[in-house]
Amino acid sequence: MHDPRPRSITSTKNPLVQRFRAAAAGEEEFVVFAEGSKLVQEALDAGAPAIAALVSPRLREKALGELLAKRAEEFFDVTDEVLERASALETHQGVAVLFAKRKWEDEDLLRSEKAPLVLCAAGVRDPGNLGALLRSSEAAGASGVITLKGGADPFRDKAVRGSMGSVFRLPIRHGLDAQGVIAFAKQHGLQIVTAELNSDVEYTAVDLKRPTLLVLGAEASGVSPALAQAANVRASIPLTAPVESLNVAVAAGVLLYEARRQRK
Repeated sequence: MHDPRPRSITSTKNPLVQRFRAAAAGEEEFVVFAEGSKLVQEALDAGAPAIAALVSPRLREKALGELLAKRAEEFFDVTDEVLERASALETHQGVAVLFAKRKWEDEDLLRSEKAPLVLCAAGVRDPGNLGALLRSSEAAGASGVITLKGGADPFRDKAVRGSMGSVFRLPIRHGLDAQGVIAFAKQHGLQIVTAELNSDVEYTAVDLKRPTLLVLGAEASGVSPALAQAANVRASIPLTAPVESLNVAVAAGVLLYEARRQRK
């Protein structure tokens, strides 16, 4: 059991500060970096184990500081300079925490009161877009998310912030390639539905009540040829000229909520 008495860090060169910076950059494989009272509270409410917490004396939410003192394996009172150095933001938010990253299995992504609905982010490189996509996925009731190798890491700081806490609750697998995703869909009986601009099948005509893997690619390049070829259905979202494309998080929201509508 950890010692609940707080320790202090006053040097910005402390190795733990460097670990926080590495975690924010996605360089710590088994941890997730979170900062700011709301996001940290979301993680704690989701049951994420807190490995280390840095708390400024200026933290307004004293109850959160007390909770972290009890829950975190290591708890440190730190100066504003230390937290500024550990932060991934221009201005620190008073608290930063390293949480243990949960390992999700295939079965976790498939658990649902209705048919599984798994979203695949195929080559989405902007972490802010990916975070918004994760948030939309949870809000619409998706059972899980797969993010492909080469795309943004859902566990890096910008994606974590953009998800508004969804990254701590939603089953996510990161780092599969296209063939791995196709194999996942076939093994678990999921139809592969891709979102493509040149399809004649409007998204409202697709049967999304079935077990589904919904694949969205980057706004500029779309899905890879391998995933496009493996698709059972290619769905389009009608656009009014001269608009030629939608932000990927917006497109995901349209398709996910159509699935939700059909499944009522």
